[in-house]
Amino acid sequence: MTTLPHERLLVLAVVFTMALGLSLTLAPSILPWYGAALAVLACAAVPYLLHAHPGYSFSPLRLILPAGVAIASPSVAHALGNGPFRLPGVFGPGALLYGVVLAEYLLLGQGRDTSIRAARLLLTVTACGVALAVFLLIYEAKERSLISGNLVAAISGALALRVVALDAGAGPKTYWSGVIAAVAMAEVLWPLNYWVLGSVAGGLALFVTFYVLVGVMRQSVAGQLGQTELLEYGTVSLAGLLMVFVASRL
Repeated sequence: MTTLPHERLLVLAVVFTMALGLSLTLAPSILPWYGAALAVLACAAVPYLLHAHPGYSFSPLRLILPAGVAIASPSVAHALGNGPFRLPGVFGPGALLYGVVLAEYLLLGQGRDTSIRAARLLLTVTACGVALAVFLLIYEAKERSLISGNLVAAISGALALRVVALDAGAGPKTYWSGVIAAVAMAEVLWPLNYWVLGSVAGGLALFVTFYVLVGVMRQSVAGQLGQTELLEYGTVSLAGLLMVFVASRL
């Protein structure tokens, strides 16, 4: 099997990190557009890097997480720019982008070895991290529901689609899961916009809803949803609500 060109992937990570360093000098209003430009760069680079695998065929699903990391990173780096987490905010996303592309490459192989399980875990954790970052940023912006609802729906649907596809592959049930997640998250955001919640509490409320919803859909599509799984996600929901309550009082 042809190996992934690590040198080219490292160049992408370095260029991405340099771009994040530049984002610290930009106005906050420009950062979402800057992130969109970085997402275009990431989406162009991923097929170029993955085509080295003999089993590669283009799929837009493989672009979702690299694009999500690129979109969220400038705003996150800027938010952490004046605190003790400035260096992780700049250098962390580049390392994460490296790991995500490598994980997507590993999933092109066959089998269920440790590396493939680790790749799925990394992509799942990345999807959750991107979702949390985007939800916090959107809720902090306090845009009208017409704008914020569409943004939350688009991000949630895309991330849910990629996470569910990790187990079930691309199919009708997978795409319907993305649609359901998009609609459900937009509906959850609508009443939250009328509640007096801080950005942290509101973002956490959206994230807990997303995590539970996607987890249940993932288990359901895989045919593994039973009482144990429902109890698990019910417990997570209660713990998440407690976290939101605590965050709303801080």
